[in-house]
Amino acid sequence: MFKRVVLAFALGFLLLGTAGCTSRGLIRDVSIRPATITPNADGVDDIAELNYTLTAQSSVSIYLEDAGGQRHYFRTEKRRSPGPRTTYIGGVIDGSLLPNGSYTVTIEATNERGHSQSEQIPLTIADGDPLHIEIQNLSVYPKKFTPNRDGITDRVTISYNLNKEASRVDVYLLDQEGTKYPVAEDKIRAFGAIGAHEHDYDAGIDLGATPPADGDYTLVVEAEDFVGNKARVEDTITISGGGVPRAEIVNGAAVFSPLTIPLGGTLTFTCTVKNIGTVPIRTKGPEAGTVYTTSINFNTLEEYEEPGIFRVGLDFEGNSSGRTYPYRWQLGTDAELTTMDTDIGPQKYLMPGQTVTVVGHLVIADRPSKIEPYYWIGLIQEQVQMVQDRVEATPISIGY
Repeated sequence: MFKRVVLAFALGFLLLGTAGCTSRGLIRDVSIRPATITPNADGVDDIAELNYTLTAQSSVSIYLEDAGGQRHYFRTEKRRSPGPRTTYIGGVIDGSLLPNGSYTVTIEATNERGHSQSEQIPLTIADGDPLHIEIQNLSVYPKKFTPNRDGITDRVTISYNLNKEASRVDVYLLDQEGTKYPVAEDKIRAFGAIGAHEHDYDAGIDLGATPPADGDYTLVVEAEDFVGNKARVEDTITISGGGVPRAEIVNGAAVFSPLTIPLGGTLTFTCTVKNIGTVPIRTKGPEAGTVYTTSINFNTLEEYEEPGIFRVGLDFEGNSSGRTYPYRWQLGTDAELTTMDTDIGPQKYLMPGQTVTVVGHLVIADRPSKIEPYYWIGLIQEQVQMVQDRVEATPISIGY
């Protein structure tokens, strides 16, 4: 009985000794250079290279402990394979540079059997950049916008100030699922420059892209300086009624009549326009059916151009007015359109899927440059794009 007890004790002692050896041998060859870093982005000793070797696959944590005993974790339980390891320490923890002072760098490793080991090495931080990057005075206007190219609250202005030069700036919308929608760089100041910045956000509609879905978003601005300090600010944005407006003159066709008219006679065209998109299309007068004479135009009628509105225009060969499509008509009549309240007052819209007939009349009161000039119509989104140009160019014989 006594021999069994002695044997069991000896075996247990041997196992403990083996475990101790395994524990002590998990981390080897620890070194750091330089032992003092000066993280001020001057390119000299800004970071320290920490080297160590793992003898077995382990979960590794690395932290810096200051003179007061507070731990600042650089890595927390990261799984690492055996072999030489190198990591770089610049003194930035959780986006902020640690204060100047003396620190102890601790490496802790725990292998798959639960055996642990830690090693320490000193590190000094001196002459660190004292100025932490800040994103100041974030402003978002308007908070709710409708990116649909109707010329009303289509865009958001995002402005802020950087108190120092940044190496990285990211501005984006974040939805509830974590999807990011980037905001383009600002146009008034170079990327990352100190000072005021302003972004003009259109949700991509200027390029014909479909904007993010309607809903509430978090606007995020993130910046990082050359030392590694990070800053982040947030605000909210709501997208409502977003989408790219799409319309067409059906079949790209129009009918002109009569094809022969006397000077002083009236030329009439008829076409069909359909909203083929998913968002309402804004339009304005004069109503379909309005009669123009060659001596007036839409400005004469005080129906001036407005960014984003759709109208059908009439133009002709020999037009010397200096403006294309000087005669323009609303998409349909007031009775056919839907009036909606907007930030600039009630506006008229052609709704998705809706089709209207546009009729226009022009009295040829002035002698044209030739007896048989061509006339044509076009679908215009004013100050945005020519949707359809030179539709159904038709020679009209004018007698005089």
